[in-house]
Amino acid sequence: MKMNELRSSFLYGGGLNKKLYLQIMRENYTHYLAEIGEVLAENDEISRIMITKDGCVLERKNGAKIYFDFTQAICRAEVELLTAGDPESAEMMLVGEFLSRVDNCTMFDIGANVGLYSLDLYQSHKEVHYYLFEPVPGTYEWLEKTAKLNDVDNEHYKTYNIGMSDAEGEIKFFVPAANEAASMVANEDEFYKKRSSKTGEYTGETNIDEVICSVTTVDRFVEENKIAKLDFMKIDVEGNEKAVLKGAKNTLLKYQPLVYAELLRKHAKRFGYHPNDVISYMQTLGYDCATMQNGKLERISSINDETVQTNFFFLHRQKHGGFFERWLTVS
Repeated sequence: MKMNELRSSFLYGGGLNKKLYLQIMRENYTHYLAEIGEVLAENDEISRIMITKDGCVLERKNGAKIYFDFTQAICRAEVELLTAGDPESAEMMLVGEFLSRVDNCTMFDIGANVGLYSLDLYQSHKEVHYYLFEPVPGTYEWLEKTAKLNDVDNEHYKTYNIGMSDAEGEIKFFVPAANEAASMVANEDEFYKKRSSKTGEYTGETNIDEVICSVTTVDRFVEENKIAKLDFMKIDVEGNEKAVLKGAKNTLLKYQPLVYAELLRKHAKRFGYHPNDVISYMQTLGYDCATMQNGKLERISSINDETVQTNFFFLHRQKHGGFFERWLTVS
């Protein structure tokens, strides 16, 4: 029996006396509040969880807030709560320092999901101009809802229900039960496909929805919206990174932004390429690839089976070389 069903049974004549009702509640449900408190105490990144009538909200130490969406197979708030700290903290520190040194800084968050990456930066860099792109309509609703929860400045923090690729049009996306794994090529990992109820119980079913989404190119968006400069671009699009960068060629040549991209061999394989193809392409545009190793950037020329990192920086040789000198272990 669910917690609210048990409560209704007690209140409306279900035959439970008060002491037995409270005992059952304690033994089966409310003790988890204390256990979650213990989990919070061990996580240096999380400040608190707020349980409200509008939903459960996780607040990070930096003030960024995100909802628990229990309809997901696993939601970002759960990942933040249940894992030990932020594995990208060194990368975020580097990006934060970069943003603070760029006047009138503009960044694109491509594949924003609910916006946590930009929200983390926004807490200490509210002067930056953020453009967040999320193509899946249902996920975009959560992106807007999360932006409102954080009371962002809409002049500096703008969201768009559109994706990025190497051409514009209406494209079919495959959206599993965990929407952060949404992709133009279906992710068949069973973990992401587990269907959940609105209160988080796995139903035993799996699913991938097919959703038509609007996409454009970075070059077209920059031109149509008269973007005068672009300093930083974060890309996390579940395998379509190569196409996004191809569609950004003119922008990369003109503005030379720092690029931070997730490149996983398993995702790239679904799209018919290897991450090294991205490295080669970016080299033709004047960029070197680097990854974070023990708190420092290390330039790399290729990704192989021994590479454990999944997030990579692309530094323009002329524009970024001096700026990141103290972060680099290999020149």
